[in-house]
Amino acid sequence: MTKIDTRSSQFTRFKLEPYTPFIGAIITDFDLKETADESVRADLRRALAQYQVLFFRNQSLTPEQQIDVARVFGDPDKAKAYFQRHEFNKLIELIEFKPGLPGYGTDQWHADISFVANPPTGTVLYARDVPAIGGDTAWASGTYVYDRLDPALRAYLETLEAVHSIEHSGWPTWFETQPNGEELYRQARADHLPVTHKVIQTHPVTGRKLVYVSPNFTLRIKGLSRQESDALLTFLFSLFEKPEAQARWRWENNAVAIWDNRATVHYAVTDYTEYRLLHRVTFGEDKAF
Repeated sequence: MTKIDTRSSQFTRFKLEPYTPFIGAIITDFDLKETADESVRADLRRALAQYQVLFFRNQSLTPEQQIDVARVFGDPDKAKAYFQRHEFNKLIELIEFKPGLPGYGTDQWHADISFVANPPTGTVLYARDVPAIGGDTAWASGTYVYDRLDPALRAYLETLEAVHSIEHSGWPTWFETQPNGEELYRQARADHLPVTHKVIQTHPVTGRKLVYVSPNFTLRIKGLSRQESDALLTFLFSLFEKPEAQARWRWENNAVAIWDNRATVHYAVTDYTEYRLLHRVTFGEDKAF
């Protein structure tokens, strides 16, 4: 099984420490505003491809600067969800929790917006106002899950496609809480008919194979009976739940996480009751895989 390279000396423009043996790295003593140099940008892209999620503390970014960070990795004007948008810059989504109001149903493992044909390839998430404790986010590695599979099962999964659907997510419940929720939901379903993605994908940067399914959006596997599909998906989902596959990040104000949306799934832990606000910018390419 492939572990991540722990040689921090391979990056000369910033200090990097692996976060777990299989996923994640913390980059310290680095200002994300200082990314104009192409050699720095190239190192950040290489680090993200290798470690799959990068963590930064003590950042100070304006909305425009956060979008500039996203541009290091891709085009920030790609697929977006239904979160409220920033008042002055619509490329920024507001991940906001207010006490007494419903959440977004993101407390399930998922890759962002996989219910579209060309999902975003990554995300920059910036903590603006978070509780002192609670509200962690966990990521799990799809390459780790693939590496754990029996070779015969890998070969079989290579032949399969899975259906991803917005109707299988937390969004329908959220729509129900909105004043015009029924209309919004009808439009969302019309805009986003179910799509299919290969169960096993090859990462276009690293060349590594990964499992691309998640409970929040994957409805079924094509060509299998409902019972067979449910059983196989339940097994695959369970592999993402192994602690060895995961990196769990405790947020603090001004922290940033940047993740590869192709190679990982994530889970927003909802063990808090206080106000919480994060700014999200997804980024993508003309073709994710």
